[in-house]
Amino acid sequence: MKPLSEFNAGILPPLPQLLQPALQESAEVFFQCPGEDYPISKAIHLSRLAAFYPKCRECPHNGHTANLSPEIIERLKQTQRSRASAQNPFTQEGVRGVYLNQINRTQAAHIAGAFSTILWEALPLKGLVPRKSLPGSKPETSTTPPVNQERSRGPSVVIGFDERPSSPDIITGVASALRRNGCRVIDLGLTVPSILSFATSHLQAHGAIMVTGAQFGPSYTGLDFLLENSQPVSAGRMLEKIEQISVKGFGRASRQPGSQRTFHPMEAYRAQFQKHFHALRPLKIKIACSLRLVRETLNTLFEKLPCELVWVDIPHQQRNLLNPHDNDVQKMQKQMQSESADLGLIIDDDSRRCAFFTETGTLLSNTKVSRFLMQSLSREQSSRNFLLDQTSLDELSEVPAGWNIQTHANTLADSYFQMMQQQAVYAGGQSGYHWFRDAVPTCDAILTLAHILAALSFSDAPFSEVLSQTS
Repeated sequence: MKPLSEFNAGILPPLPQLLQPALQESAEVFFQCPGEDYPISKAIHLSRLAAFYPKCRECPHNGHTANLSPEIIERLKQTQRSRASAQNPFTQEGVRGVYLNQINRTQAAHIAGAFSTILWEALPLKGLVPRKSLPGSKPETSTTPPVNQERSRGPSVVIGFDERPSSPDIITGVASALRRNGCRVIDLGLTVPSILSFATSHLQAHGAIMVTGAQFGPSYTGLDFLLENSQPVSAGRMLEKIEQISVKGFGRASRQPGSQRTFHPMEAYRAQFQKHFHALRPLKIKIACSLRLVRETLNTLFEKLPCELVWVDIPHQQRNLLNPHDNDVQKMQKQMQSESADLGLIIDDDSRRCAFFTETGTLLSNTKVSRFLMQSLSREQSSRNFLLDQTSLDELSEVPAGWNIQTHANTLADSYFQMMQQQAVYAGGQSGYHWFRDAVPTCDAILTLAHILAALSFSDAPFSEVLSQTS
């Protein structure tokens, strides 16, 4: 008896050669969505692609688009390109990612645990010295602690979160991870980076974590880190170590869980500015800032001053203060031109970076602002050691005699480190961050405004005219 295949071959004519590759390709493709244990038809596969079904993002067959429209195919390609170019959540100054899609509570807790491991490693060892038996004294009992070396009690870590809706969820994971690793958590609640930095130094904490998506879109969240004495953590300054530990994994540094308490820093934070906001000439100042705590602080400081403070509303959004075409920059320029004011200022959503405007609405380059501040500080300070990034240093037409200007790498951590090393009284640059020497190097937009107003109070001339005299 003939095999069935030979029987069919004798009845059915052979398929045309042109059709065989297409049929073979269709027969070899086995459609099954990732995570599912049952196959689907090609029609369902195409319909899911057209509907941008989430599991299609990881499907090895998402390139089989058949007769889908060119518009849908192009959108699918754009989605794949954006996923392929997804950035590492570790940025130059911290951790950033889209809430839930890239960073959730569990991932933030893991990174916070990696940071706490670094703080534990930095703690000094505590030795227990054996007691010497004195003549006539009783011998030590079995309850006497053994001679050994152990870590002192866990590091103290200040934590806080910004105004984004995702921040309370992320801070819950951060606090839990820190306590689990034996840290003593000091919770500021809702705050801003400049206040967190002040509280870290004020409380002499070993480190700090700020939950924030500052300088990114509204859907972003992230973590910023501080070490002892409010030293920032940036690329090239310990940030890579946090990433390495989070990837490699870590164990618990202590079996004893940590504690958590709250601290309210606002009264002490505002009190530190009293020495700066006094003896100022009457000025009308327009300020744009989306941070409630910063606005409340400035309102309190200006209550007893002869200055008039006018607020310009701007939303929580990503902005580029160096770009004259930025929406918030243009809004401030229009505000300055429509109603007269002596000075304009935008404070970014990290409470530190800022941009200044003259009375005519002109956006000032940060190099001009830095020179203006250095000129003022050279009259007030005995030291004339300054720091600028290389771009700003190149833009200076000439360096006055007696000024010692060194360069920094244009990161927050390097500005801090170089100020400590070079004994500098100021650090600035193109980024819009202005650092001043206090108990520790401090970067705060409110402090920057205080120095600008103090410098303007030496003259009755408009801001633009005073600037021209120093350039």
